[in-house]
Amino acid sequence: MTAPSTDPSLPIEEALARLTEAAGHYYIKSSGIVEKIEYNGRTFYSKFRRVNRPVNAVLLRQHLHREVTLALPLLRHGRGRILVIEYLGEEPDRFIQTLKHLFAHLGYRDYGCYRGKREHRRTVILSLPEQSLESLHRLGEKLTGMLQTRLPKSWRILPDRHLPKSYNIYTLPYGYIN
Repeated sequence: MTAPSTDPSLPIEEALARLTEAAGHYYIKSSGIVEKIEYNGRTFYSKFRRVNRPVNAVLLRQHLHREVTLALPLLRHGRGRILVIEYLGEEPDRFIQTLKHLFAHLGYRDYGCYRGKREHRRTVILSLPEQSLESLHRLGEKLTGMLQTRLPKSWRILPDRHLPKSYNIYTLPYGYIN
């Protein structure tokens, strides 16, 4: 399957609709704290409120126009089909090129590279066959180990075992990487 980001004829709205079609619910960002979560001796404050409905086209348009911020769950019944890599550093082009080379080396072809809300933010969504949370963690650790040999650590990979379930969500991207 070809990655959505490699098909420039596919509108971003359609790519986001494909990402959301399997999710039975979504999260919408609130202006204030929605929930206080105690997890593994740490306290997390969530600004995302869960909505138990599928995402519709109106919400996707509002998200792309930055009127609302939408996020999707990564896991369903303790299993997942995607790995999300969020780059937060100052060299997004170098990171994306390194990651594309790494994916080609490992044989991963079904991924999309997207712009985030901020200038340097990038989101890479790697689609995988459904697997256990532990398998996703192992793959994330493997990718991190390989990336750290070439770049300073300025990314995070989700799902993350050190975060509560309601933090293992990802914000929908805002556009393709050119």
